[in-house]
Amino acid sequence: MKVRSIAFFDVDETLINVKSMFSFRSFYFRQLWGEVDGAKADTAATARIEDHVRQGSDRSAINTLFYKDFCFHQTEQVTKAAQAWYEQERRRPGFFIQPVLDLLESHQREGDIVAFVSGSAVEFLVPLAKELGVTHVLANQLDIRDGLFTGSLIPPQTIGIGKQKAAHQLIAKFDVDASNCFGYGDHLSDLPLLESVGYPTVVARDPALVQYAEQRGWPVLHPGTTND
Repeated sequence: MKVRSIAFFDVDETLINVKSMFSFRSFYFRQLWGEVDGAKADTAATARIEDHVRQGSDRSAINTLFYKDFCFHQTEQVTKAAQAWYEQERRRPGFFIQPVLDLLESHQREGDIVAFVSGSAVEFLVPLAKELGVTHVLANQLDIRDGLFTGSLIPPQTIGIGKQKAAHQLIAKFDVDASNCFGYGDHLSDLPLLESVGYPTVVARDPALVQYAEQRGWPVLHPGTTND
């Protein structure tokens, strides 16, 4: 049966109310080294990121720096920690942004393909994808050698234009008309993805993206209450 449409969802602060990369790293470091040493390691890693932000580094450069902290870490250990992290975060009130979750489930009922398109890592998002029945996770892939992460990403990154390219590849794979597809995002870096589909929707987080959406007449979601 031919697929009618694909709905592409950014994840962090679009579908869920956390930045999965940073939230997972904080959890993982504490699990790995204990509360005190793990917190110190997480604080130091955050300081490095913030320094690069102050220097004007873009999101792609920040992602590259972020994943270096996982160099020589065991893939199996990280995968297990990601499941434990998700189970903990999932129990927190307001984990999901309810209006967006409702839209995702509506697309599934309509028979649309649902895909995550995220600058987070595949390993971090698999538990979420499994719960929601999302079979396509277009996210950053960490380079692996001998069961260990190298600290590098397999190009291209799924940020900015990379999200658009990943979406185009999936659209081509299923021979779907892009004008019939949907996109959901919250940050200006999601703009290339949103511009590549016929039905873009913005989750109100980034004033610059909201302003752009209003100028183009795109729907803007203002999530207030979230699920429990």
